[in-house]
Amino acid sequence: MSRPEHSTWRLSVADLVAAGPEEAIDRVTRLAARMLGVSGSFVVIVDGDRQILKSETGLPPRADAASPDGLRLIAGEGALFRHVIETELTLSVDDVRADPRFAGSAFSRSLEIGAFLGVPVGLPDGSTAGAFCVFDRAPRRWTEADRLQLEEFRAVLAGELAFRQEVKQRKHLEQRAFLVSREMEHRIKNSLSSVQALILLSVREGQSASEIRNDLLERVASLAKTQSLLADRDGKGALFADIVTAELQHFGIGTNVWIDGPEVLIGKDDAISVAMVVHELATNATKHGALAPQVKGGVAVRWQKALRDGRTAMTFRWEEWFGGGAPPDAAQTAGQLGFGTELLETLVLRQMRGEMARELTPGGFSFTATVRLADVPA
Repeated sequence: MSRPEHSTWRLSVADLVAAGPEEAIDRVTRLAARMLGVSGSFVVIVDGDRQILKSETGLPPRADAASPDGLRLIAGEGALFRHVIETELTLSVDDVRADPRFAGSAFSRSLEIGAFLGVPVGLPDGSTAGAFCVFDRAPRRWTEADRLQLEEFRAVLAGELAFRQEVKQRKHLEQRAFLVSREMEHRIKNSLSSVQALILLSVREGQSASEIRNDLLERVASLAKTQSLLADRDGKGALFADIVTAELQHFGIGTNVWIDGPEVLIGKDDAISVAMVVHELATNATKHGALAPQVKGGVAVRWQKALRDGRTAMTFRWEEWFGGGAPPDAAQTAGQLGFGTELLETLVLRQMRGEMARELTPGGFSFTATVRLADVPA
């Protein structure tokens, strides 16, 4: 027997149970009993081991338990409608008591079913969820007209179920649109906050307007790259390797730049700060260090996962070498306490509550940082 797929977008048996009694479905059940001239009619759905009467008319009162949603739970084996559901075929029994398959059924006796006609009921996704049944208390010879008429009522019931699926899908779409709108609002605010921080960090005393403009353009471009990486993963995060590659690929990965490390996913809130750190190191290397035009050097970036205070963290090391010779004058000047150090301290020590160390030697420069990372939602 096919079962409904577990999908929040599709109508399920659980949805029908949770809705409780529904007048629109009860109306179809009553109309079927009246038009076929039978003692009663019912719609039964099966939810795992539970047999639940979604709608009923003409059944005698019983001591069956009720579900929390007000629907009657059927105790016992329910052989008649179980046969319909499991075979997914119409079942016509003119005399239940004389049929050896169902003569011993306690369900039939307790509900005083003498003649039974049932058709399978499917959900809009094509799975079989239950049965639409009519019965007489006395034996009855079912005709082809009776079967066709019951199938017509099943089609009406199918229309009701299809309408419920449409309503459910619309609610999901509305909810999704609302969440997307909230997420976009959140991202826009974060982006504006990041741009504001970039402006504050880019304006220093003694800079010319041209220098400020160039710094801002470079940092905003770096921010845009990071936002693109976040968008590729639905805004949840970005791989550290992708962040490094985005910043350094134009220098020639594998030629002047080497990167190595395990897969580390950086959450959306940390990714901006991490990217700014990498961008600042790359900018300094371009202006003053191993990637400067007059220096025949290279850069290696290595990282590994770590733990700090029981939380996920990452340690990464940025290494530059100056072609075996002494560092250029510009690199020696950059090694002194200045704007580069202040920005890195702001990002690593204050924003990410991490640790960092810098070292300038005659042959190169190294920067090591350990930053705590927020958990990334699945």
